[in-house]
Amino acid sequence: MANPPFDASRAVTFDLSRGQIQKESEPRLLVSANALLALCQAAGTDATTRFAHTAGEAIGEAIAQRFERAGTDAKGAAIDAVVEHLAGELAVAGFGTLSLERWGRALVFVVDRGPGSSEGDRLLAPLLASAVSRATTVEARCVRLDRDGERARFLITGPKGADKVRDLLLSGVSWGEALVRLHPGTARAGTS
Repeated sequence: MANPPFDASRAVTFDLSRGQIQKESEPRLLVSANALLALCQAAGTDATTRFAHTAGEAIGEAIAQRFERAGTDAKGAAIDAVVEHLAGELAVAGFGTLSLERWGRALVFVVDRGPGSSEGDRLLAPLLASAVSRATTVEARCVRLDRDGERARFLITGPKGADKVRDLLLSGVSWGEALVRLHPGTARAGTS
């Protein structure tokens, strides 16, 4: 069967007479990104990570169910099809626009206009990892590679790749060089 397209029509419904917002019949709240990031900062790293994992799992579950309804699964789908759904879910939730870059065999998520700066990235990385893990039933990790203004790049990989790249970044290696070292012998240039 074909991969289902992402359809944002009626993704979020507003019932102003009841003061409710719903996404797929689940109640939602509309809060400012600054308020959410302030709460995450006050709550600390562990609580922020738990929150991000929970939000990411809900996104991943929605993606997985959409593929299942189409008679297929996200794990076996083309990465571009899964990214289309992940990008749609992130946009609907207000987490920015998502695109994919391929750096040799490395997959890099690019998030434009996501919430905040470094504080927002601490929320996005575990959210993206959990969404991909839940949607594809493959253990994924996400490492922020770079932030340039409103654009952040995140490597999506397995646990060993994440540890290797994180160690390289902490030792002062540039993120581009870290990706080259992650998969020696593959292309250096990124493509969208």
